[in-house]
Amino acid sequence: MTPPQTATPFSEPQWQQVQQLLGLLDERQALWLSGYLAAGAPAQATTPQAAPSPGNAVLIAYGGETGNGESIARALAEQAHQQGINVDLEDLAKLRVRQLSKRKHLLVICSTHGDGDPPEPVVPFYEALMADNAPRLEGLQFSVLALGDSSYEHFCVTGQQLDERLEALGGTRLHPRQECDVDFDEPAARWGKAVREQLPRSEQNAATSTIPAAPTGAAPVYSKKQPLSVEVLENLNLSAPQRTSPIHHLELALETPDFAIAPGDAVGVLADNPPALVAAVLDACNLSGEAPVTLQGESMPLVQALRQHQDLTIPSPRFLEQWAQLSDDPTLKQQLDAPGKEQRQYLKTVQVLDLLHQAPATPDPQALVDALRPLQPRLYDVANSLGHIDDELHLNVKAFRYGIAGRQESGIASQYLLTLEPGDTVRIYPHRNARFHLPDDPQTPVILIAEGTGIAPYRAFIQALGQARAQRPCWLVFAEQQFEQDFLYQTEFQQAHQDGVLDRVDTVFYQDQPGKRLASPLLEQSKRLQEWVESGAHLYFCGDKQRLADCEKSLSALFDADTWKQLGKDKRLHRNLY
Repeated sequence: MTPPQTATPFSEPQWQQVQQLLGLLDERQALWLSGYLAAGAPAQATTPQAAPSPGNAVLIAYGGETGNGESIARALAEQAHQQGINVDLEDLAKLRVRQLSKRKHLLVICSTHGDGDPPEPVVPFYEALMADNAPRLEGLQFSVLALGDSSYEHFCVTGQQLDERLEALGGTRLHPRQECDVDFDEPAARWGKAVREQLPRSEQNAATSTIPAAPTGAAPVYSKKQPLSVEVLENLNLSAPQRTSPIHHLELALETPDFAIAPGDAVGVLADNPPALVAAVLDACNLSGEAPVTLQGESMPLVQALRQHQDLTIPSPRFLEQWAQLSDDPTLKQQLDAPGKEQRQYLKTVQVLDLLHQAPATPDPQALVDALRPLQPRLYDVANSLGHIDDELHLNVKAFRYGIAGRQESGIASQYLLTLEPGDTVRIYPHRNARFHLPDDPQTPVILIAEGTGIAPYRAFIQALGQARAQRPCWLVFAEQQFEQDFLYQTEFQQAHQDGVLDRVDTVFYQDQPGKRLASPLLEQSKRLQEWVESGAHLYFCGDKQRLADCEKSLSALFDADTWKQLGKDKRLHRNLY
């Protein structure tokens, strides 16, 4: 039974419960229940009320790439709904700026991507709001929750810009902007409570709220807070042993049907800090790993908190402040008085252990844990289709190394994954990336462009296409360093080409072909590329942000500006960049 098209007093979850109940009743029971309700109705009857207009409902709009903004928005919407506040929940990727002129209340939850850019799904809304012809919003009351990472220079800048632009267009702040670092739970909850207290309650039952159900796979059984522990089956080095940044292929056992994942999606990996780093922090602080501490209401030994939960590399401004006070170090105190930009620049040059050695102190174990920022999960694209192998997950992992304080360090997540052995366990959760799924029409052509580990989701695509015996035209372009060492999944892609799953496979190997770029095969076949685009092809870009951006820029030059812009509007450009 589908929900009635007219306004009803039922929320979507309530209507689902009604459907479930009706499905359990036989004809006699259903007839009795209808009579019972009809007989009881007169005693409880009230004058019907018209459904509220969209402008009377509080619009909660979210945007981001990791799902944090959506989870906060959904929780806020449910809490407001329970307090009798009519709400509409909407993704900024789907929201039109002109719709805001019909609204009275707006709550925006948005993150900042990379070096100060709006999240890719939010770009159309962001550009429309910043445009000269954006509508005036004098009747709008708003508040913004800005999500960010203080280790980046442009901390929360997208949220700041949205907040300032809404005011410039005539909107009035319902509540001041709240900026959140990676440990956003507490400040986001405070902001949500504060804005709910200032929102109007509905005269009707709050069940008239519009809170769309999360799409399939977007609200999984497993999450960052409730990960799934899986066993490592294989950990294979796909590149030559002498390569300084090896690429590994990991196979993980998946023994549950509840792990919702599709080609194009990713998994969040909750990596552990290296035991040597944990030991060094405990030694520098002169603390025992057995000391009891509490994290988010859970008691555990200090060593567990440092190993699994807290970031031991990136010092946050809060850590700088608390450690400067605890150690009474004059150099750190001087940094506290520095302008925000200068302070963030300083924090990029040191790690937590550097500060512990520079300014020795013995903190209370709980104080140490509270000062550290949470250890963030890392997203890795799934490199296989569950339709091809339904009890395994495959990942590509490249060693990440960087320089800091005159030494070379390894990325926490990549180091952790590269050193796992068969039989070890790793904590993961599904991360839906619907923007990077294949087109719904099975005959729509696709051009898949990747560099390095960007090949991972395309392997999943190609397995799914082969399993479905699809007739979708598919063109793969892949770039790496050397043919002999770095042609990832070479035999699989060559077999897919022979089987007709891949129409074309073009490669670029930078060291073997000096002067070649990722875009070179497509530029050399510009006529073919234009024909594919004219036939409705979608273009996918996956891998290193800078190289893929350069590639897209080169390809866009083959078309007039309006054509390429229209591809974006038609959602035929898919980006998964890092």
